[in-house]
Amino acid sequence: MVNQAQTSAYNPFIIQLVILLEGFVTISFEILTIRQLIPVVGNSVIVTSLIIGVFLLFLAYGYRKGGSYNERFIPILKFNFILSAIGIGIGLSYGFIKGFFILGAKLLSGNIFVTLLIYLLLVTAPLVYLLGQTVPITLNLYKQQQTVGATGGKVLHISTLGSFLGAVLTSLILMNYVGVAWTIFANYVVLAILILLLLELPKEVVQLVAVIAMGVLIYFINIQWENRLFVHTNSYGNYQVVETSFGKVLEINDSPSSLLGKNAAGFAYIEYIKKVLFQDLKLQNKVILVLGAGGFSLSAESTHNNHFIYVDVDPKIKKIVERNFLTGIKGDFIAADAREFLNKTTEKYDVIVGDTYSNQIAIPAHLLTQEYFAAMYQALKPGGIAIFNVVAKPTLADAYSKRIDNTIRTIFKNCMTAPLQYTAVQPTNIIYICNKAENANDPMIYSDNLNRATLDYFKVH
Repeated sequence: MVNQAQTSAYNPFIIQLVILLEGFVTISFEILTIRQLIPVVGNSVIVTSLIIGVFLLFLAYGYRKGGSYNERFIPILKFNFILSAIGIGIGLSYGFIKGFFILGAKLLSGNIFVTLLIYLLLVTAPLVYLLGQTVPITLNLYKQQQTVGATGGKVLHISTLGSFLGAVLTSLILMNYVGVAWTIFANYVVLAILILLLLELPKEVVQLVAVIAMGVLIYFINIQWENRLFVHTNSYGNYQVVETSFGKVLEINDSPSSLLGKNAAGFAYIEYIKKVLFQDLKLQNKVILVLGAGGFSLSAESTHNNHFIYVDVDPKIKKIVERNFLTGIKGDFIAADAREFLNKTTEKYDVIVGDTYSNQIAIPAHLLTQEYFAAMYQALKPGGIAIFNVVAKPTLADAYSKRIDNTIRTIFKNCMTAPLQYTAVQPTNIIYICNKAENANDPMIYSDNLNRATLDYFKVH
């Protein structure tokens, strides 16, 4: 039987506040999990769907477990909130996730998806399971003056409002204006408030002190760590500037994005692209569109009298780079998703450079499709040049490398590739140089039966 003393001990306002704040934390926790895992597993649809799937599965079991309790409602809620607060504050911290996946890579021979699944089952699932128990438990705290349906509808309404606020405030406000670490800490504070609402003071003052002490620890392993490592964090990435013996390196999501070396030299693949454009082709007075700004390093040394337009999904990347990496960016900046920009632009460009990465090796999946490359092709002027930086195996021995190559060549018929290193073991930068030429659809081949090679040769020499 339900303990009637417990159901009358809390006024409706406190019960509703508990439901609202728990709904906020649950969805905020989900969004933060997706965001914090981007540096180690990327942000593909597969990764996101796996995270959401685990959330929904263990939320369902949490609902079921919460509905099975018929006594000790307040102590159970307090216990769940305390464990959830500690788990979120530590389990979502950058240091914990980085260490977890480094250890997983060593023990599992680099199988990143198995490591991801283990993380979700060991860290994410138990916390969702605990938070999911809140709604059915709090139903027992209402005085049963209405039908079960009316009470359940009211509780779900409040919980969903909290989830809405958690989704909007976390993604649009908190992560973009105060940073990821502060957002994690804010979730800890919200759970601490829930615990405080349920504590019987001064009887349970020891628990209050423990929550405050744990809050100090959560603050240091999140905010202090973030301040020490990163120059900025937001919903798109972690930005870090590292001084090395060969220059200043901008890292985005734990991956080297741009180099500012002697005489503003960039990474080898950037220098190769610069050589093709400015030394070999000697381009001047051209409009060059760069998809994926990084550290704006393609024009860091000089524009060579060309007009650069950089497009990047993070609207703050220009300010971050100018403040911490490269002052005086040469070129215009447009904040937009690369595919969205290509679909909307009516301009035509002499050169388009594709260099879009969410971490070191992961190009967002929607920027690898035939439709995306077709949009890029349409945005080129006749005779224009498209250059892609693709991190893959130049032997095309694996499905990913081969299928990227297949996809590009379905749209760009005239392509030459230059791998910076020819290896079958490790992926490397492969530079695709493609042009929108009039002879792109020429199907002629040379054969023993019909061989016009000599005539064709003399036409151009």
